[in-house]
Amino acid sequence: MKKTILALTIPALFATSASAVTVYSDEGSQVDIYGRIQYEAGEIGYQNDSAGRETKAENFGSDGEARLGMNVKYMLNQDVDLIGKLEWQVAGEAGDGAKFNARYAWAGFKFQDTTELTFGRSQDPLAQAIYLTDIMNAFGGAITYNSPIALDDKVDDQVRVAYAANGLDLRAGYAFADADKEDFANQNPGYNKENQWSATAGYTFPFGLGLVAGYEQISGNNKVGVTSNSQDVDAWLAGASYTVDGFYFAGLYIDRQREAAVGDDESKAYELHAQYNVDAWTLMAQYSKERFDAAGAANKYDSIDDLTLGVQYDLTAKAKLYAEYVISDSEVADGTKKDDQYGMGIQYNF
Repeated sequence: MKKTILALTIPALFATSASAVTVYSDEGSQVDIYGRIQYEAGEIGYQNDSAGRETKAENFGSDGEARLGMNVKYMLNQDVDLIGKLEWQVAGEAGDGAKFNARYAWAGFKFQDTTELTFGRSQDPLAQAIYLTDIMNAFGGAITYNSPIALDDKVDDQVRVAYAANGLDLRAGYAFADADKEDFANQNPGYNKENQWSATAGYTFPFGLGLVAGYEQISGNNKVGVTSNSQDVDAWLAGASYTVDGFYFAGLYIDRQREAAVGDDESKAYELHAQYNVDAWTLMAQYSKERFDAAGAANKYDSIDDLTLGVQYDLTAKAKLYAEYVISDSEVADGTKKDDQYGMGIQYNF
């Protein structure tokens, strides 16, 4: 959630924020600083109902959020730059404690303004597809993040390469995992990720149509006592977008499988997004649907079945107000329906 539309022709790994400020520039070196302050109120999350099922909307409440980021670049020669990115989620309320949580932390190289090779916590190549529909402010992107087989748009310990030119956008990454540093006997109980790799390919036509496809495999194990079960995840993604005048349309399909002790969990999901921008106003609508089949279960169920409506008003190029409402028909495993949700907020970028 809380993303903006990224053109497929941009290697988004090092795309500088539109509101970033250059604080240092000298002899090929450049440092840009950017950030965000945001406040939201509403019934944004879920809590357990009387039967212990996470289906009841939270009571009305609010959250403050903040981010701080830095892009750095040093020109080695006319063809190669050293590049790096640091971005933190900063404590936005006293109850958060004095903490900085890393969103990005990577360093690498940029070759001839078309190719990037980076190392560290960076954007998952699958983001090229995920961000087609993950563009609302408070909600959205449900089939990616809210699925029982959830995916993420950021990855630790990743070696990543990206190429973008003439409408073509290719990305690939391999991520090591901290769990593999320990012998099995010393690993924590529960799920331990061992490694993952992913690759995506996209092309944007001159008339505004974009197509993208990708694949990711995550290898891991579920440790119980002194034994473990393999728990690998395979995910296929395909998406399309179309931009014309003030309209933007996009669709995303995800097919996932996850190994379990008695078979495979399976998920098939799709998400459709439409929005229209006129002057300072943007109207948005998104429909998210996932059919989930748990290993060994007798019945499938609609783990995600949401219609999300939103409106956004741009106060300036860097500040906006927004409100969103989720009409939910989503279920938990026993068929119990989830409550609707809503949220409103203000965001300022600098």
